[in-house]
Amino acid sequence: MMKPGETYNEWHRREYPNQYVWENYSYPEFGISDEQLVCKLPIRIFNCDNCQLIIDNVEISEIHKSTIDYIIMNQEIFVEDIKKSVFEYYTFLWNDYLKDFEDEIKYPNPAINAAAIVDSMITPNSIHLTGKISEGYFGICFICTFEDEHGLGIELRNYKVNKVGGSDVGFSLHSDN
Repeated sequence: MMKPGETYNEWHRREYPNQYVWENYSYPEFGISDEQLVCKLPIRIFNCDNCQLIIDNVEISEIHKSTIDYIIMNQEIFVEDIKKSVFEYYTFLWNDYLKDFEDEIKYPNPAINAAAIVDSMITPNSIHLTGKISEGYFGICFICTFEDEHGLGIELRNYKVNKVGGSDVGFSLHSDN
């Protein structure tokens, strides 16, 4: 219940102090909904300039903080693992149906091109963490040139690529118990 003269923001801060932990943390432009915390992350890999962090929880734990810090400080170490995994996934899709489109610019033949083509094909747009996680468990969703309809998602466990697929792989994570 609001106190006399108290604004909604003051009441909300008093009633839900854990939702304001972001103000003491280093990430700009955060937002809070009833079920998620959202902010921008300084991600530089794959020509990213606007990547969001989305945590499916209204509080941030120490494991969330350490995972986020590790991602930001060590993002370059993920690049080769992501490239290799995305290239394998792209090769599978190309062999399955992308080659039928006969568009060498949008769908270059992976047998002729190296894994370096991945650099120009993907851009991360969000990193997802569940409410209860293990250190190093998160998903990344990408905008990609070769799959407009389903997008691209990667699940990482222990900071290593575990699964690649449509964007749902990057955001449909399961809370660890």
